[in-house]
Amino acid sequence: MKLTNIILRFLWAVFIGSWLTPIWYLLGFFFTALIISAPLGIWFFERIGYVFSLYENPVQRDITFTRSVKGLLWFYLVGWWLGFLVVALAEACLGTIILFPVGWWLINRLDQIVILS
Repeated sequence: MKLTNIILRFLWAVFIGSWLTPIWYLLGFFFTALIISAPLGIWFFERIGYVFSLYENPVQRDITFTRSVKGLLWFYLVGWWLGFLVVALAEACLGTIILFPVGWWLINRLDQIVILS
């Protein structure tokens, strides 16, 4: 990875991603909670790492029916409140210089926590 890429991603995360990620999470939460728009909510959660730090997950998995049902069941039972806790913890970590990498890591793994993607 080039140094300019790292600097650009860091600046994006600090000045844009840190405030845009909670908004993106709430939109994903809203769309997933409404059952009819759940695929759109899943799409929001799968792109949350990119919104925060321009991080693209190299592993793209296809959305299947069983994976969607498992993800939605997880979201309704555990994922929604666990996601809120992780976002709050990540934002607290992002507020410090020492724990910034931990917050970055948490946000980039948020889709796995919320919908088991």
